Amino acid sequence: MIFTIDLSVRRLLATAALLIFSASASAQQTDAWQVMARALEAKVAEAREENIRLSIGVAGLAGTQEGRMTFVGSPESYPPASTIKMLLIATLMQQVDAGTLSLEDTATVEQSDIVGGYGEIQNEPVPNEVTLGRLAELTVTISDNTATNVLVDVVGYEAMQALADELELETMQFGRKMFESPMPPQKQNYINAEDTIQLLKQIYNDSFLTSQSRRQIIAWMSAQTVTTKIAAGVPEGMPIAHKTGENASVTHDLGYLLWPENEVAVAIFAESEVSDDFDTVQAAVNPVVAAVAGIIYEHLNVVVSQ
Repeated sequence: MIFTIDLSVRRLLATAALLIFSASASAQQTDAWQVMARALEAKVAEAREENIRLSIGVAGLAGTQEGRMTFVGSPESYPPASTIKMLLIATLMQQVDAGTLSLEDTATVEQSDIVGGYGEIQNEPVPNEVTLGRLAELTVTISDNTATNVLVDVVGYEAMQALADELELETMQFGRKMFESPMPPQKQNYINAEDTIQLLKQIYNDSFLTSQSRRQIIAWMSAQTVTTKIAAGVPEGMPIAHKTGENASVTHDLGYLLWPENEVAVAIFAESEVSDDFDTVQAAVNPVVAAVAGIIYEHLNVVVSQ
């Protein structure tokens, strides 16, 4: 016996099959995300046993990940070290888009601007005329502290706070230059995972920047030279764009895992609760940050590959 099925029934069956496939794929993606979240929660608990305070934020930006978001760990703020420089860079590029600044503009680096820590500008003769583009690049890629402080004078604290308010960043604050004496709460720097993910999402989505400025920021982040945190937790060659920060008791990393059309924003903040010796903290806590990045990669890479 031979059965025939008219065209409308065939279309109905095809649609049903597609819906079943889509539901199955969606369930697999959701499960992978949920398994990742549980693994991150376990890592936070493990870190707590090692006297490490840990906060993690993950947000899907596109493709199969879009709209998903997870926060685990401590909700409290952290001393941001150099990760706060992303608010400075975002504000700079907002001003470039507005036409009030250009990356070709120059600023004069004086002897009074020179500070220690990481940097390249500090070793150059002064007075030194440096383009804003070079200052920004060095601020992100090698975390140049002198370049950062010069940019702060150009961009301004009020503009950075205005952007934080515009993006509804309730905790993030750039209140003092690198190595400047803190006077909390107004003249201090603060950061947390939720605000960081919000900033990263808004940069990626071009909500306050042009696409050109978004691409420039990500290009600078892609040239990050510190490879002991997120970069150490994902396979070599995995495209990432990130900004690290480390000082005394803290070691942080934030940025993007750049799976094509499945990009993810990541923020990892970690603080030793038993030591503020820089070398000791980096040796003990950097592997924890790298392990977190590895967990995110391991679970979400499966989703992307399906």
